[in-house]
Amino acid sequence: MLELYTPEIEVLNTKDRITIDLIKDGEDFLTQFDIDKNFVIDTVSLVYRYLRANSKIPHNLYKFFAAAYYIVTRHPFAFPAHESKKNFCKKFNLEISSLEYCVNKIISRFGYIKILDDMNFPYFIDPERDLSLEIIKNIVKSKIEAAMMKFLLYNKPVNSQILTEELVCDIIFEHKAFPEELFRQLYDIVSYLVEEEFADYNDYVMLQQKYFI
Repeated sequence: MLELYTPEIEVLNTKDRITIDLIKDGEDFLTQFDIDKNFVIDTVSLVYRYLRANSKIPHNLYKFFAAAYYIVTRHPFAFPAHESKKNFCKKFNLEISSLEYCVNKIISRFGYIKILDDMNFPYFIDPERDLSLEIIKNIVKSKIEAAMMKFLLYNKPVNSQILTEELVCDIIFEHKAFPEELFRQLYDIVSYLVEEEFADYNDYVMLQQKYFI
């Protein structure tokens, strides 16, 4: 079966070839520095996703490779990650303002969750691909569903603050899905997730009051 040629396909294929060449160049760029080689693939993958998601290629893509490396090495489980931006940028011969610009472009494009530890150092969570965040979401969902059923069956009220505290303890101490040192930061994340799930709970409450009370 013959495939029809279109200019759009040629443009797409050209962009793919350029993107592949660019990420290969990026890998070469990264490996010339004294960095943790375990993060090179994740860094290149993040830049690849960014290039695929944008119509224009950044003027200085090497800055984005450095920024992507900064992001992937600062997952909460890297705590404590207390290297200053000044020292990080010195390694890559990069201005701090350039690092911050590129980091913000990447995390805003993919909706990364950014948290700060008690010394104001940043950590980043990918909301789509982070396994620990997926575990946290599942734990929250399961706990709230159980709380809803207890309310419907036994009219047992639910306190979102107490539930959040219990969830944070479960996530950190039982499931080991988040560093204990970032307890306060996890509390903020879980509290937001609980409030989202509680939208359904509040609907149940209204139905209970309307039809059964």
